[in-house]
Amino acid sequence: MFIKLDPNFLAQIATDNDRIPTLYYSKIDLVRAVFWMRLRLIYSALQDLHIKRQTCLDFGGGGGIFLPTLADDFDRVFFLDLEDREARQVIHHYDLSNIQIIKQDVSQVNLPHESFDAIIAADVLEHFQDLSIPTQPLKSWLKPTGVLITSLPTENWIYQGLRTVFNIEKPPDHYHTGYEVEAYLESQGFHPINRQFVPLVWNLFPLFLITVWKLKPPQK
Repeated sequence: MFIKLDPNFLAQIATDNDRIPTLYYSKIDLVRAVFWMRLRLIYSALQDLHIKRQTCLDFGGGGGIFLPTLADDFDRVFFLDLEDREARQVIHHYDLSNIQIIKQDVSQVNLPHESFDAIIAADVLEHFQDLSIPTQPLKSWLKPTGVLITSLPTENWIYQGLRTVFNIEKPPDHYHTGYEVEAYLESQGFHPINRQFVPLVWNLFPLFLITVWKLKPPQK
C-alpha cells in the first residue's frame, strides 16, 4: 500500500538540512502533487515487478518519507544516508519495526554482496559529482534477480522555468541532469526495463524520469 505522509507531520519534523524538502508539504497543491507523484510511480513500478520481497535498500533516503510504504512491501528495509534524524522520527511515528538505519557515507559502508531484491535511489544520484562512487556499490549490492529504481530530475527548460515560477532554488550539488545519470548507468551495465515520466502527460518534456533497471548478465 502506498502511504502518503501527513504534510503537517512532515513540516513539524523537517530541519534546516533539507532532508525533507519543503516541496513535500508545500502549500501549493500542484508542487506537492508533482513531488509525491514520483514516489507513487516508484511504488507502482514495484507492484508490476515479479521480484522477491525480502530486502530493500532506500539509498540516500533523506527524511525517510518512503519508509512506511517500503516497510509495508518488504520483509526488511535498510535505510542508508548521512543523516537520520527525520527518518528516525518517521519510523517512530509510524511504528515501523522492520527498518534498519545505516548512517554512513556510501564510500565507507560495508554491506554484503548481492544483498537486495530492490534498491530505491530517489533523486539522489545527481548529487554525486563522481557517479562511480554510488554506482559501483549499488552494482555489488543488487541481487542477480534484483532491480534498481531511480528517480532523476531532467533539468530541462520547463523544469528550470518552474523553479523560477515557484521561487525554488536549484541545489548547488545538482551536478548532473537525469539524462546524464541514466547514460552513465547504461555505460556501467545497467539496462532499463521500464521508464515513466512525471508528469505522466509530459513525455516530451518531463520533469522527472522514473526508471527500473536490471544489471546485464556478465558476458561469457
